[in-house]
Amino acid sequence: MASPGVQLDSAVGQPPVYPVFFYHQRRRLFATDLDAPLEIGRQRETEPEPPLRIKQEANARVIIAPLADVEVSRAHIALSRSDDEQVRVTNLSTSQPVRVAQPMKAGPPDVLPPGQSIVTAVPVLMEFGSYAVRVDPPVVEDEELALEGLPERTVPPNVAARPAELTLARMGRDTFDEASLLQWLESVLGVFQSAANCHDFPEKAASAVVNIVGLDAAAMICRDGDGNWHVEAFHSENQGVDASSWRPSQTLLAEVVRDRRTFFQPLAAASKRSDSLQNVSALVAAPILDGAGEVIGALYGDRRSGGSHPGAPKISQFEAKLVELLASGIAAGLARVKEEQAAAAARVQFEQFFTPQLAAQLEHDPQLLDGRDADVTVLFADIRGFSRVSEQLGPERTMAWIQDTMGALGECVLAHEGVLVDFIGDELMAMWGAPAPQADHARLACLAAREMLAALPAVSARWRKQVGIDVRLGIGLNSGVARVGNTGSRQKFKYGPLGDPVNVASRVQGATKYLGADCLITGSTLAQLPADVAVRRLARVRVVNIAQPIDLYEIVAEAPPDWPTRTRRYDEALAALEHDDADRAAECATRLTTDFPHDAAAAALLKRAQQAREREKTDDPSDTSVWHLPGK
Repeated sequence: MASPGVQLDSAVGQPPVYPVFFYHQRRRLFATDLDAPLEIGRQRETEPEPPLRIKQEANARVIIAPLADVEVSRAHIALSRSDDEQVRVTNLSTSQPVRVAQPMKAGPPDVLPPGQSIVTAVPVLMEFGSYAVRVDPPVVEDEELALEGLPERTVPPNVAARPAELTLARMGRDTFDEASLLQWLESVLGVFQSAANCHDFPEKAASAVVNIVGLDAAAMICRDGDGNWHVEAFHSENQGVDASSWRPSQTLLAEVVRDRRTFFQPLAAASKRSDSLQNVSALVAAPILDGAGEVIGALYGDRRSGGSHPGAPKISQFEAKLVELLASGIAAGLARVKEEQAAAAARVQFEQFFTPQLAAQLEHDPQLLDGRDADVTVLFADIRGFSRVSEQLGPERTMAWIQDTMGALGECVLAHEGVLVDFIGDELMAMWGAPAPQADHARLACLAAREMLAALPAVSARWRKQVGIDVRLGIGLNSGVARVGNTGSRQKFKYGPLGDPVNVASRVQGATKYLGADCLITGSTLAQLPADVAVRRLARVRVVNIAQPIDLYEIVAEAPPDWPTRTRRYDEALAALEHDDADRAAECATRLTTDFPHDAAAAALLKRAQQAREREKTDDPSDTSVWHLPGK
């Protein structure tokens, strides 16, 4: 079958010339004619840049891939004309198979092994890697068809049709058999019901066309972006007609595309036939439109001489309208499938970042993803000692280890209604408070952080033999008003926050390395927590690139029984240090670390107090109330 829009004039007595089209990643690269044997392949070192055709002595060579694209052999495919309007395809590659498909032929494509040849009818499509070559037959126009068209253009799906101006009698039937009419309506309704609920509506529509109009063959044909037609569903009750031998009229399809109307015609009086119309006595085709009103397919049927209905009258306007109605059912079904696919793709994308409940909410209200200011809590979690572990495990096992660890942390985020913003190597970023507002976003974020710390022993147990050490985290949280939305690009979606609250949260996570705590929160986060949350203030710090000092508080996975005592005694040492009493601060911190030797935060405070005392001996006037952290 010829592709619409491609027309080559063949001189009488001369062999036909086949158009050949070349594609890369489904985009057309080049076109030429099969007027001589063709060798198709990758650029050689002495050849010019592709795509182009080079004339050789006995044949021609087409270069479709650059020298560096090794998925294509230097000589990959050979094409030549054969007898009976067929072409010979030879796989010249020594290692890669070639898929050979006939678009109008039912069934999967043939696989042509290296070094093998096949003789095939046209059109034929050959695919190898991300490249494809298509050979079309020369366009031989059907005889001049005196086509009749319905007066109105077909209405796209989801668009209200205009009120009918024709009665049933004026559409070609003066009398009706009520039983037949009811049967027709039942068939039409069956197609529409299938289009609304199932995926077999193309087959049902093709079958209904045969049964309603009394045709010998019918097909739903899809039209791709290049204007090529492909049989999606075929039905025939004539044993002499099958999908592999059936061909539609290109002239009729071209009229359907051009006018976006249903056309039909009796052919009994025609004196000659093109190949696509052999033994055809009448035909009809109705466009299948997308939501924009573009033709994406056709519902096509024909009646044949000597077929199942040899004495049937010509196709009437009424019957053509029924075919159009069935085509509208297909259009509605395709629109539904497209919406379902888009919704499924969106749901898969959403559920990478959001809880299933929030993903469903976003599916129904995607405007929640629009950029806006929101009061949020941001969490950063960093795996400690990642470089040492990755060097020990090697790339393959490191990948498995990081996936297991990040998977456990991500589950904690989702379990507490958070958004997984990103995984950055050995770091996780999460957010609460957007896209849907959450009044308790700070509490939920802290619950997730505590659950992360509680989940680490199980992860460590799974990897202790290989890693040799327990997995440790540094977690930082901060709350504030940030700009939330797609912080990625049109090519890669990433929903998250931007602004100072994000930068502060990242620095807070880094501060855990200096303060001896696994999880730190800021005062803005603490202000939104219930009064009974177990925290202790560790320090007021100044971090890199943040102008104002920040009060940092430690939260733990589970407060031990002695937590109130440790917190009180830590506060005593910290207060002395912040009032420039380094000696008393060092004395209190020393007793604290002696009584609680595993308290890393107390040890960090003791070290800070000792450094302050040393500076006092040198008359260093540094402010001991704020700790200037040395790094991120």
